[in-house]
Amino acid sequence: MPLYLGPLGRLARLRAPRPDIRIEHPRQGGTHVALSGARTVDYLGSRGQFEFTWKWLSDSERDYLEALRDRHIRGPLRFVLPGWRRNRLSRSAASVGYGGRDSSGVALTAGTTAPSPAWPDPVPLAGAALAWSGWALGSGLRLDHAHPVPVLPGEAVTGSVWVRSPHAVAVQLAAEHYTAGGYTAATEAAPVTLTPEVWRRLAVTVPPTGGLWGVSLRITPTSTPAATSLLLAAAQVEPGDAATGWSLGGGAPVVMVDELPLTAARRGFTHPTLTLLEA
Repeated sequence: MPLYLGPLGRLARLRAPRPDIRIEHPRQGGTHVALSGARTVDYLGSRGQFEFTWKWLSDSERDYLEALRDRHIRGPLRFVLPGWRRNRLSRSAASVGYGGRDSSGVALTAGTTAPSPAWPDPVPLAGAALAWSGWALGSGLRLDHAHPVPVLPGEAVTGSVWVRSPHAVAVQLAAEHYTAGGYTAATEAAPVTLTPEVWRRLAVTVPPTGGLWGVSLRITPTSTPAATSLLLAAAQVEPGDAATGWSLGGGAPVVMVDELPLTAARRGFTHPTLTLLEA
């Protein structure tokens, strides 16, 4: 499977790296030991480290990697490795802020959020939902607005999210289009009126669109019978024209080049090892 790597909108298609790709997510935070010997482990988050290796990489592909290393091609960079992680939302956005613990992938135009123990039964890996209250009609909750999900040329993508409310709220899911001119348009699904206290999965598909660099999701309440809250969980943006089973996010991380040691194999070819650090 090839590796797509580069700035949003200009991801280059590189030859498939060796299959033994090393991926780590070191925990950030200390470990504390009490006098009794009991341990407390701080978890402040984690960021990925990715190591790709090639054999007999051509000079042109090596030059591209060196241009990224030397910041001749400026970041931020993204990579997509088809077949690795289907959900291209960030880990924060896919888990809708982990119930508020890490809201780096969540942005509001109105209201406040809080964690909720609720979780849709059809979705595996039960976590914490995000309760959104204090919103106004037409306001939005955006996922990965600051770092849109990469869309490859000629590719259709589908966004989805699970929602629930104690009242019959009408909500709409949209995929906002990011192009060379910034956010320029959106693909909007028809508003859906929720059945009280029943989880509903919303979905929207963006067909292949010329000039489309990326998308982010927007959830918008369009009508409500009373002041209420919305629960949100298990968001996803994936390639294809239909929503499939939810999985954890992180399939297109924002990264930086850390190291690029090279072995000159013979004229015209090198054996490089590329280390990327998640921003």
